[in-house]
Formats: sequence, C-alpha cells, structure tokens
Amino acid sequence: MAQHYGAKIPTGTIFSFDALSQKCYSGSGTTFKDAITGTTATATVTTSLAMDSTLGSPHLKFTPGATTRTAYMAFNSSNINVPRGVTATWSCWCYFQDQGSIDHPMFGWETGSSWVGENGVVCGTGWGTDGVRFGVAGYNTGGYSGMVGNTWVHWVITFNGNQTNGLKLYKNASIERQGTPTTTTIGTSNTNTFNIGATNSRGGNWGGYLDIVQVWDRELTANEVGTLYSVQKGRF
Repeated sequence: MAQHYGAKIPTGTIFSFDALSQKCYSGSGTTFKDAITGTTATATVTTSLAMDSTLGSPHLKFTPGATTRTAYMAFNSSNINVPRGVTATWSCWCYFQDQGSIDHPMFGWETGSSWVGENGVVCGTGWGTDGVRFGVAGYNTGGYSGMVGNTWVHWVITFNGNQTNGLKLYKNASIERQGTPTTTTIGTSNTNTFNIGATNSRGGNWGGYLDIVQVWDRELTANEVGTLYSVQKGRF
C-alpha cells in the first residue's frame, strides 16, 4: 500500500505515478495510471517492467535490453496534465543499474534529441561513468551531475524561465547545478507522449528501479524540495 503524506506534499501536483498506489498500478500487467487524471498507458514488454522485492520492499523495476527500449510507460500528453508555460517541477526516485553503453533516460517529454528537453523536459544518464544530464525548454546547464549506482537517489528539476538561475537540479534535496534558461517558456507545440523510463528522441531506456514520478505546474522552492525528500525517503 502506498504511503499517504497528506498536506506535507507540496500543492499543485498535476501528474503523479506511484507504483504502490492502486490508483496507479494493480501490481501486475501492463496498465499504468496517472493518479490525478486516471489516464492509462501501456508498457511495451510486461516481463521487463514489474514489481520486484529484491531490495527488501516492492519497487517497480525496469529491466531493459542493452540496445533497445523494452520497458517504459508512455502517457498520452493530450490526456494528462503536462506543464506548459513559464514554471514547472519534475521529481522522481531512482536506483540506477548500468545496462551498458547506451543512454538511460529516467523520463522525457521533448521534441529534440540533445539532452536539452526541447519544448519539454528530459532527465537521465548515459552509462556507468556518466552522470545525470537534464534539460528543459531547449536548455541545460552543461556538464554532468553525480549519478550514483545501486542506491536510491531523489532527483528534482525546477524551472522558472523568468529568473536568473531559474533552472535547478536537486539531488537528495541539495542543489547539484543551476543556470539561467535561454528560453522563458515551455512551448505548446509538443504533442509527444510523456515517458517514464525512456524519452522521445533517442534509443535506450532506464535500467534499475524508478518510482514516485511527480510533476507540478509551478516552481517548487528549496524548502518544498526538502520537505518532499524528507517525507518520501522512508519508502526507499
């Protein structure tokens, strides 16, 4: 059963997936739902995306092949709420297991393929020696942030297109990188699916565990990111 955090979760959530919530996933099969809208999406290979208790408690495990996307969720962006405009936040928990020399996107909703999240967002890593790459609205801050394998990490991206250092990446509630966006808004032209465990414009998909993916249509403050981390970390 999913944990209930009540008012401690920052307000304004527009998308929420939690594999332990019956609103999102029954625990088997290929039907996955956004807890906010109830929209369904289907993973491409059932046997490569399933609950797994190897780590001591059940979590959603992505077991992809080394060269193809074999496990991911694709939510139709016309049926769920995706952030469009000047502000947004994305949050997820991941446990990285290297699947070889290919990209490992955590999530993506974009129209380009250069780790800048053109007209949307992308976050993920390459392989073992890489770190996290991310981008929003066609911009990233450059470089990599420390991806740690075989342990749970909480990642949050916040975006405010009108502010200096309005693009931030948090790792376990601490800012890893920040920069000033070159584009003030997330464009309205993106009609692609919002993918968990993959992205729209390149091969590869996630390897390991990934859960509690949430989206806000506003920029969370540093205090709110810290609260989110504190109330959810007991699950991991």
